[in-house]
Amino acid sequence: YTTANTADTKALTDSFKKIYPKVDVQFERTTDSQMMEKILIESRAGRPLWDVVSTTGFYGYLLKKRGLLAAYDSPERKYFRDGFKDPQGFWTSNYTTYGVFGFNTKLVSKANIPRSHEDLLKPAWKGQVGIESRAYEWFTATISGMGREKGLSYMRALAVQQPNLRGGRTLLAQLVAAGEFNGTLTSYMHNFDSLKAGGAPVDWVPLAPSFANLHPVGLSAKAPHPNAGKLFIDFMLSQKGQEVVRALKRIPDRTDTPPDPPTLLQGVTPAFTAPEVYDDFDRYIKLYQEIFGVK
Repeated sequence: YTTANTADTKALTDSFKKIYPKVDVQFERTTDSQMMEKILIESRAGRPLWDVVSTTGFYGYLLKKRGLLAAYDSPERKYFRDGFKDPQGFWTSNYTTYGVFGFNTKLVSKANIPRSHEDLLKPAWKGQVGIESRAYEWFTATISGMGREKGLSYMRALAVQQPNLRGGRTLLAQLVAAGEFNGTLTSYMHNFDSLKAGGAPVDWVPLAPSFANLHPVGLSAKAPHPNAGKLFIDFMLSQKGQEVVRALKRIPDRTDTPPDPPTLLQGVTPAFTAPEVYDDFDRYIKLYQEIFGVK
């Protein structure tokens, strides 16, 4: 079960089948919430149909918390840094998307490119920053990275700057390219790289800490084919599997498989949502809505 797009998933499964032609691989692609609902329904019915799951950070946390993942210490996990893998071995992140500050190069001079989150509190940025209207994980990860007290103080100060709230990170990047506002805090590197490749006047800079949106892969606690599932996880985390991820313009998490270009993550300080924040996630969603006036 996966939340990655169909084309990317097919590229990964096809590469696996070239190495292990006798192992059949079937995948089902859906959204995070729909996948979670499907897994819970199957679990309640006592008929789990999946061996491996590939999802995003919050749902990886939920699956572990509900006892739906089996601990599996793949031999490939030694190539993944702390923060990119569960300490108990329940999941390992396959790739990560990083939140950066993207800006319109025609509207923002080199001298005014922000170098820190605090730079966006300057008067010139009032009303000129776009934020995703449901950027809950960006919110919690940034707060975790800054420290709770400092992070919440920053978010309240940012709200005073009257940021533009929109639905969708891709849309936000497109609006920046169109000059709707000067920059956005909650889109990803690849949103701007794609636009830039098409000739749009955009660029991006990492502001520490940078939201790291993990994509955990894990084994079902009641996998119908546990050994085949482990084999597929080993492949996903192997250098060969991570090279497939890189070819798909994703950023691999394996330490000996650098991104393309290798300097892509230079200056990036990853920020993860702390487990205790996930434990109180609903409260942080309400905080986000209150601070930024989301109804």
